[in-house]
Amino acid sequence: MNIELGKKIRWLRLQKGMTQEELAAKLNLSSQAVSKWENRVTLPDIQFLPQLSVILGVTIDELFALTDDTHLERIENMIHQEHVISEDDFHYAEQFLKGKLDDEERKSYSLTLLAELHMHRSDEHREYAVHYAKDAIRQVPHSKRNHNALRDAEKGVLFDWNYSNHHKLIAYYVNFVQNHPDYWPAYVWLLNYLIADGRCTEAKEILEKLNQIHASYLYPLYDGLICKEEGNHAQALLLWEQMTDLYPDDWAAWTSRGDCMAKLCRYDEAVQYYSKGYELQPHPKYTDSLEAMCHIYSIQGNL
Repeated sequence: MNIELGKKIRWLRLQKGMTQEELAAKLNLSSQAVSKWENRVTLPDIQFLPQLSVILGVTIDELFALTDDTHLERIENMIHQEHVISEDDFHYAEQFLKGKLDDEERKSYSLTLLAELHMHRSDEHREYAVHYAKDAIRQVPHSKRNHNALRDAEKGVLFDWNYSNHHKLIAYYVNFVQNHPDYWPAYVWLLNYLIADGRCTEAKEILEKLNQIHASYLYPLYDGLICKEEGNHAQALLLWEQMTDLYPDDWAAWTSRGDCMAKLCRYDEAVQYYSKGYELQPHPKYTDSLEAMCHIYSIQGNL
């Protein structure tokens, strides 16, 4: 943040004919807090940014003299580090990002952050929904509507194929890989949705295309997942064993084998493979394997 921020707040305050006490009162703060800003002892918290700009009659950019890149970095940190984003912070982030959609240099990044910002808000609301749905169930335990609300809030299982299939995402990624045939991660996303819907014949075709452009542990992994979906668990287990034999130094292969074992409820083996994957993983390490092991210990009653 620009080190002249404190001076700018003071100058704008005086232009408005306000004392430090009056500005502080509008913000529900002490005058000492404003004094520290103006003397560059501390900086205003992000939550005061929208209100300050309104009180002092300037835009957020004019007030804080932040570069666009600094704003974007600040918003990304907020999305990834804050469990709950205040209404003021959400409004500031959304308005800034929408304002950058005409900036070709920053349009793509701004769209990504907008999607993540709204997903963050969606997750916040889901937590509230879970809380209220559980309270509703306590009040009326036999209400199907209350249990449906909890299921939807927790992203639970819906047996009804009409609502649980992934045909829209499949159609999207079929088109995507046709237009971006060399981008191998898209084939993986497409495989996930095809296998989840039991569309194994199509999945086999996509897997062969993936292997042509990106030969890796993913081939035996997804070959095994297709076998599992088709009911051939013995062949699936063999393929996953071959996967870690072929790629013994690839942490992702071992972690993926752990995932496969966990989904078969073979928890002790899953923990073994998760541990191996975490051991091989370079720094900084992802914590997914550790979280998965915690889930297993909880299921087994070991926590």
